[in-house]
Amino acid sequence: MKQPKFNTNKERIEWLIANKSELIEMKRASLKFTDLVTTPTNDNEIKALNTSYKDDPTTGIIKRDIIANTYNWLDSHGDVHVGNTFAKSINERANKVFHLHDHKHEVTAKVGKFESIQEVAVAWSDLGVNKQGTTTVLLAKSDIKEGYNKDVFKQYLEGEIDQHSVGMRYIKLDLAVNDEDYKEEYAEWNKYINEIGNKEEAEKLGYFWAVKEAVLIEISAVLIGSNELTPTIENIEPLKNTQKHEPSDDTQIDWDKVINNF
Repeated sequence: MKQPKFNTNKERIEWLIANKSELIEMKRASLKFTDLVTTPTNDNEIKALNTSYKDDPTTGIIKRDIIANTYNWLDSHGDVHVGNTFAKSINERANKVFHLHDHKHEVTAKVGKFESIQEVAVAWSDLGVNKQGTTTVLLAKSDIKEGYNKDVFKQYLEGEIDQHSVGMRYIKLDLAVNDEDYKEEYAEWNKYINEIGNKEEAEKLGYFWAVKEAVLIEISAVLIGSNELTPTIENIEPLKNTQKHEPSDDTQIDWDKVINNF
């Protein structure tokens, strides 16, 4: 849906409210993938999630733990995944979720096979975010197979792939706006705003889509994810993990793209 030009954020919110039902149906009718915005990768250490494994490339299989999505984080689609967004989908079709590259829905696009997919509680500080409390991550354990794709296998082996994105279909979502003139949407805003890891970005935008349920179709290795907290977990022995990293505050999102990305 093409949006008019807005002079104020109030005008934008009025337009969103007026077209809310149609916008929700449009989102439900489409698959969501990363839009490859120029969001920098998160270089902070994933402290509590470091994993230890031994690679033996001669077997043609290496194991990797992947954060496929971080909840309570405003992404470049203007979405915030809340609650247990993928719980129902994982329960119903976890063995049907594909590990692909670049969201290519082709037989030759497979790069691995998931052993498990689960929603896991993680401290914000362990994700390099300067915020108290915890959030939920979508954690996938994958056997990455050289026979599927030698190039991607090599990149995982050498630690060159550190961004991922889910391919999903919206089921339940609501509009949240920072405007008390709209009782229902303002209640959604107040319900979630203080849980969001990049709260300042949400306040700058003035609204977000609270995604409460979605169907998980696939998880892809990508150049840049729409949610930058989606790395391959580093292969570091936890007891050796003593270096501290200060959270980065330079994450920038192109909100012009967000506003036009429904």
